[in-house]
Amino acid sequence: MFRIEAEKLLVGFVLAFIVAVDMLSTTMLGGLVPTIPSSISVLVSLCLLIRLIDIKKFSINYLIFAPLLLIVGFLVALETKNYRFLAYMILLVSLYDMDMDFILKVYSAVVIPFILGTVLLSLVHVIPNLQFIQIRNRGVVTRNSFGFIYPTDFASHCFYLYVALCYLNRNRFLITRSILGLGLAAFIIKFCDARLNAMSIVISILIFAFFYFNKNKHRMIFGILPVSILASSGIMYYLTKNFTWSSPFYVAVNNLVSMRLRLGNDALKTYAVRLFGNPEVKFIGYGGKTESVLDYNYVDSSYIQMLFFYGSVAVILLVILYLVRSWVIYRQGNYLILTLLSLITWNCMIEAFWIRPDYNIFFYILFASTTLGIASKNGRVE
Repeated sequence: MFRIEAEKLLVGFVLAFIVAVDMLSTTMLGGLVPTIPSSISVLVSLCLLIRLIDIKKFSINYLIFAPLLLIVGFLVALETKNYRFLAYMILLVSLYDMDMDFILKVYSAVVIPFILGTVLLSLVHVIPNLQFIQIRNRGVVTRNSFGFIYPTDFASHCFYLYVALCYLNRNRFLITRSILGLGLAAFIIKFCDARLNAMSIVISILIFAFFYFNKNKHRMIFGILPVSILASSGIMYYLTKNFTWSSPFYVAVNNLVSMRLRLGNDALKTYAVRLFGNPEVKFIGYGGKTESVLDYNYVDSSYIQMLFFYGSVAVILLVILYLVRSWVIYRQGNYLILTLLSLITWNCMIEAFWIRPDYNIFFYILFASTTLGIASKNGRVE
């Protein structure tokens, strides 16, 4: 009992530290407090490796992927001189067989006060509520950041937190959760104009309602959900790589995704995609300021952005990992978490937060204990 509690204390501290440090950089508080170097995050995350000593049995795919993730993380750090990706990989590997609900609880305990505190500080003008005036088809809209560096950062935090809280309360409060979710989606649309995250919240409401009434019954469609990561990343890369102004189809899709195809295509023409990241890449966006950016070139799509920041080897490895672990989760019979993982892959076609623990904490449950305690279709739990 003491060992288990000590383990949770260690995991809770390290996970809270990594999430808090990462989240701090997405708020306007980042300019008021000293920046914590990514090397410190690596050292803190290394503490978690201690818990692996007491684990007696490891899955085959973990024994294959864990060393590869750590090696690639080290090579990316060596190439780019940025240790953030290495810290992420150590955290992912170190959470092996950890209770998923506990991970989500720690994440929620950090993110809830962070969001509320940041919003409150912006409302009392301690930190700025950046407002962006943009023209949409329906007219001029004002997008509020509520103390975060950009409206979509605030909206994405809300989306991932909402999904985490709903999963933790998946067997109760359906009506309350749904009403709050619809209200949150409406709020995000009205005050942030973050349409993707609002839509993602609404879809998640439908997903949770479906599983609430249908429990965990197997459906044939669940069998194709593991390939969502291949479809979403592959489609986004193909469309970005082949974008051309001469095609009405590509122009229409580009407009639908707010110029992301054009920006990604320009980046592919400007910077080389290397094996372990390109330190020469400089993406300039609006984050943290409202002044006009004449040389705006920020690439939002997770899959395209990561090609430049972490390299092709890292992206391919993570896509394969996500595919394999999604298949394992499918075989274990946790169809709800599988469906949520699938939803997130499509969200990350547009947003840049696929492996950011302060946003997508669900990426870090890939090696965690996600089984519902029931046998898989072949009679065993994998």
